Amino acid sequence: MSAANLKILVADDDSGACELISVILSAEGWPSPTTVADGEQALHEIREGHWDILVTDLDMPRMRGDELVLRALEEDPDLSIVVTTGESTVSSAVALMKSGATDFICKPYDVDEFVASMERAKSRALNINEVRGMRQTVGALLAALESKDRYLNGHSARVRNMAVKLGELSGLDRGQLRALAHAALLHDVGKIGIHEGILNKEGPLTEAEFEIIKKHPRMSADILAPVPFLQPSLEGVLHHHEHWDGDGYPDGLSGEQIPLMARIIAVVDAFDAMTGARSYRGALTADQALQIIRTESGKQFDPRIAALFDNHKDEILEREEVA
Repeated sequence: MSAANLKILVADDDSGACELISVILSAEGWPSPTTVADGEQALHEIREGHWDILVTDLDMPRMRGDELVLRALEEDPDLSIVVTTGESTVSSAVALMKSGATDFICKPYDVDEFVASMERAKSRALNINEVRGMRQTVGALLAALESKDRYLNGHSARVRNMAVKLGELSGLDRGQLRALAHAALLHDVGKIGIHEGILNKEGPLTEAEFEIIKKHPRMSADILAPVPFLQPSLEGVLHHHEHWDGDGYPDGLSGEQIPLMARIIAVVDAFDAMTGARSYRGALTADQALQIIRTESGKQFDPRIAALFDNHKDEILEREEVA
């Protein structure tokens, strides 16, 4: 989406202020905003359609701007919001930013100051729209993969759900959990480049076929590498088939050389694969799969992560069933 296609909503009970904002934006080559006279009208517009930027006065009838910020973000957490206010105290500014406003500007403001604030909001809005588009593209790839490989139906989502819970138990912070969720969801996307005759083969793979399968972590990472918001997830995608003892692929990493998110994905990916049916074997029970994970602890799997999964299995599996 270009800046010319941004949808801007202005909420201010001062018609002169609305007119001034429209004139400034027009002079700068921005699209014409939609204007409303109070917070309730603004909230109605937000509920009825998609908006990229909201410019709202703080002191309005029927609903103050600070309440509008909170309620607007409940409707659309990605909305960029600029608040115009005559309350120029530090405490009021801090309160506005904590409530979720993208920026604030004190009245009376000059044109350059207002334009700079809008440019910041525009940059954020365009980034969010770009990420939305990339997510849709990646989601389409994932859907295509799951339709191609009948054994992967629902697998990626289950692995993500279990990985996030195991990541929480491992002490990952919010940003790391977000990267882990993306990596776990997309870890197999490279299989889109592998012939479905291999993916859906009725029976065990030959050595040559397995060598082709072993290429999928790097293929997955290569597919996802151009997507900026997935950069923190790439190491988890690339290394989720590495083994703690160094006997995995693609790089033969061992121990803590293997990124933590990859060690987490390795355990839950294996568990979900074992408890799913294949053409050459039936599904294992959860207890049977857990026994294999215990046996492979210190060989295929990080012992600490395997123990966490084992010790919290009921909580993790309940999370997977609910999600």
